Amino acid sequence: MAPPDAPADIEADFVIVGAGSAGCLLADRLSADGRFRVVLVEAGRRWRDPLLSIPLGVGAVWKAARYNWSYRSQPEPALGGRRLFLPRGRLVGGSSMINAMNHVRGNAADFDAWAALGLPGWSAAEVLPLFRRLEDYSGPDPDDLRGRSGPLAVTEASHADLVVEAAFSAFAAAGHTALADYNGARQEGFGRAQFNLSGGRRLGADRAFLAPALRRANVRLLTGMRAEQLEIAPDGRATGVVCRRGGRRHVVKAGREVILAAGAFGSPALLLRSGLGPATDLARLGIPLRAHLPAVGANLWDHPRVAVEFRRRRPSQLSGAMRLDRLAVALARAALTGRGPASEPLAAAHLFARSRPGLPAPNLQFLLRLFNPALGPRLPFVPPAVSDAFGLVACLVHPASRGRVRLVSADPADPPAIETGILGARQDVEDLTEGFRMAQAFGSHPAFAAHHDGPLSPSSQLVGQGEIEAFLRASADTIFHPAGTCAMGPDGAGGHGQGAVDGTLRVRGVRGLRVVDASVMPLPVRGNIQAAVFMVAEKAAGLILDAGRVQG
Repeated sequence: MAPPDAPADIEADFVIVGAGSAGCLLADRLSADGRFRVVLVEAGRRWRDPLLSIPLGVGAVWKAARYNWSYRSQPEPALGGRRLFLPRGRLVGGSSMINAMNHVRGNAADFDAWAALGLPGWSAAEVLPLFRRLEDYSGPDPDDLRGRSGPLAVTEASHADLVVEAAFSAFAAAGHTALADYNGARQEGFGRAQFNLSGGRRLGADRAFLAPALRRANVRLLTGMRAEQLEIAPDGRATGVVCRRGGRRHVVKAGREVILAAGAFGSPALLLRSGLGPATDLARLGIPLRAHLPAVGANLWDHPRVAVEFRRRRPSQLSGAMRLDRLAVALARAALTGRGPASEPLAAAHLFARSRPGLPAPNLQFLLRLFNPALGPRLPFVPPAVSDAFGLVACLVHPASRGRVRLVSADPADPPAIETGILGARQDVEDLTEGFRMAQAFGSHPAFAAHHDGPLSPSSQLVGQGEIEAFLRASADTIFHPAGTCAMGPDGAGGHGQGAVDGTLRVRGVRGLRVVDASVMPLPVRGNIQAAVFMVAEKAAGLILDAGRVQG
């Protein structure tokens, strides 16, 4: 591992900006055969906090400022002007270290839709081997579509809570199909949740990919190093990244390529600060134009969600473990052995369904949450201040609404302005309304209702379109899956338009520069997006290494 103090100028074959899910994987793959020197630039630190590895710790870490960029959206017009909290990981491992660890590949229709835009190589059949190469799946695989020996452990939830089976009864009674594996041949239906966990502990990108890479002499990790601007030569080639650590300026030079893996907010912001984006916006900020790329910062998509919470009739096992004396024991047990109540993730099951007939694939995802995240630690023999609850979170996973990321100034210290745009499209409001109705109906099923004493949020059953819509606009937010802001597009006119990057993830108008993260996804993925981010990075690594072999 590199010493904390780096020289003013550093050189490598590949410079990767962002040590998150994609960046860590790329560092591993690009350095594996020893031919190339790789430098990974990360603004955050590499932390050893045990809470980062304990599933229950997600409630403590995802809002912690030291791990999080803690973005806030601009006032959202469709949400009554509310500003949404938008967490993004600010540490080595990125958001893979603070997320809920759900492993969902997405639907085959998602990747076939990418290919249909004019992006060869991205169809479901073509990306399936990438998913399989990554996975080390321990669950049932009736379709023989899962990987068994990859670096990314995927385990099925093992919650013993009776609410799980009650939920399955409610789903089945409504006509939904029980699945052995929703990441297999069929996504539509319900089953136990799958997670990136190994030995009862979080398996983030740092542990899965970067730790092995850092054992190689040709990999260097630079932490606390904030990328401010790309260095672009007069001939239009990206040659490095201008960074700052404290008050000192550094230039990290790339002999072959600069690769942006800073995420759906960070990657477009860096491109814009470097003069790559909409010409009018850049001129307004006094940023010299390098290439007019209207797609940079546009097409932001995310999954809107709304939760229906039910007051538990009998306290959950986890609720009892939240007493401070018991919590200390539970956390220590989880840290040392990977077992006990603190080693169980919050989500227990997923249901993928359609809000209306005629859709090509599910557009709703329901997550069964067994624990009220607001129920924090409490003193012994003191009743909890917040009711123990379980909930159904309804997510719209194929939204039509779009937002954008833009700069407010040319100063790298200023965070970008983020407009999620969620629920801006009328169809999204209607689809999420139906998801909300479905969640309420599941809660009323006798098997489910036997475990609760009525609704907690909303406090009563909502029936009318108007009152449901008002609840959505007052309480809906995103489930923190931002993507699409440096979207892939086909060469030439037509289809989805050119996009910020081509089908090989090269930035248009600049040589030696790629983007590899969620921002390149042109259309939504149906479900949690981390698995798809890993897939994109795995494909990108192959493309980059193939180009390296051609170049010699």
